[in-house]
Amino acid sequence: MGFTSRFRTALTITIAAISLAGAAGCQMSKSSNPLSPTVAGPIAGVVITTPIGVEPGQDWQIRLRDQPIKLMIQNADTSGVRTLSYTFEVASDAAFNQIVYKKTGVSAGNVTTTLQLPDALPSGRTYWWRARAEDGANTGNYSKVVSFSAVAPVVLGTPNVVSPSGTIPTATPAFQISSGGKSGPYEHVIWTLQVANDAGFSSIAAVFVADENGGQKTINENYTFLNNKTYFWRVQAKDIGDSQAVSNWSAVLSFTTAVPAPTPPPPSGGGAVGNWQQCSVYTGDPGRLSQCVHDAVNPGQGAEAAFEVTKRIAWLLRGQGAGELIKNGGENIVSWKGYSFAAGRICYPDGHIYKVLTDVGGGNGAGWADNGFVDPSLYVPAINPGS
Repeated sequence: MGFTSRFRTALTITIAAISLAGAAGCQMSKSSNPLSPTVAGPIAGVVITTPIGVEPGQDWQIRLRDQPIKLMIQNADTSGVRTLSYTFEVASDAAFNQIVYKKTGVSAGNVTTTLQLPDALPSGRTYWWRARAEDGANTGNYSKVVSFSAVAPVVLGTPNVVSPSGTIPTATPAFQISSGGKSGPYEHVIWTLQVANDAGFSSIAAVFVADENGGQKTINENYTFLNNKTYFWRVQAKDIGDSQAVSNWSAVLSFTTAVPAPTPPPPSGGGAVGNWQQCSVYTGDPGRLSQCVHDAVNPGQGAEAAFEVTKRIAWLLRGQGAGELIKNGGENIVSWKGYSFAAGRICYPDGHIYKVLTDVGGGNGAGWADNGFVDPSLYVPAINPGS
């Protein structure tokens, strides 16, 4: 065989050897190990079950407060040895032609797997969702398709305040309000009514809460405000089922309680008693109450005369807990109903005492002054002066 023939034969053998080696190399890059990431195609015999949708359930209504929503499945099982992960899909149609969110490679939890969407879904629409399990080589079936609604938020209109306004002839006003309207899946709407001592509402005098039942409503709590005083009031609506559903505060109205003061009875002198019961209109203003009772009783001098004023002031303030003060020693003591009482002081159940006259036992002038505290055992509930 010549040189040329021998060269060609050697070249042919070399090329064949290279081809066989290359083919062998390609065969060697494919692994039979099921945990190898280079497994090509499904692994025979591996079965992956279908996960079960847990949340949201069928026809759930998802409020804005619960967004972004959370998807939860009961995990699938696999007969293989590879770890499962999940794909979640949310669509705006039941056929999943319009997928609004998709997430693959979600790591499995212990028993359930949860995925929270990063953003809120547009409200006022229905959505469908599903999930499936996969191990990188095999894929299970999608879960049963479940639909839910992202409901529109509750919107509460600003209430309208109607009355009272301006000067009113009573200290126990009724408040008239009309609804500002509402929309969305509201549950239980209430009105919160604030009455303040100032236009900035930094000092609240009273708060009332009432159900909002649409249309116009009157809130009448028979609450007695101070006489000859200006107050400011406003109303806000809120849904107690949704902490985010709160209306704006209404416009502010003001009213002034202008109750005619009783005509002081003419002085009767010598400790005689006039019509002191009329002074009850001043129970919210103890200084004026003391003056009114003093003028009605027109006491003379001495402890007995002073106590005629004191026991009447205590009786008029009994609704606030006022009573008489036991005093077993010292001066300006009056014996009455088996007790020795202070002639010019009243007492409350916590032992807080007030001096209701000046110069007790002497001039017995009208007054009102905080006098500190005593032992609460010295308190006696107010006794009817006419008993």
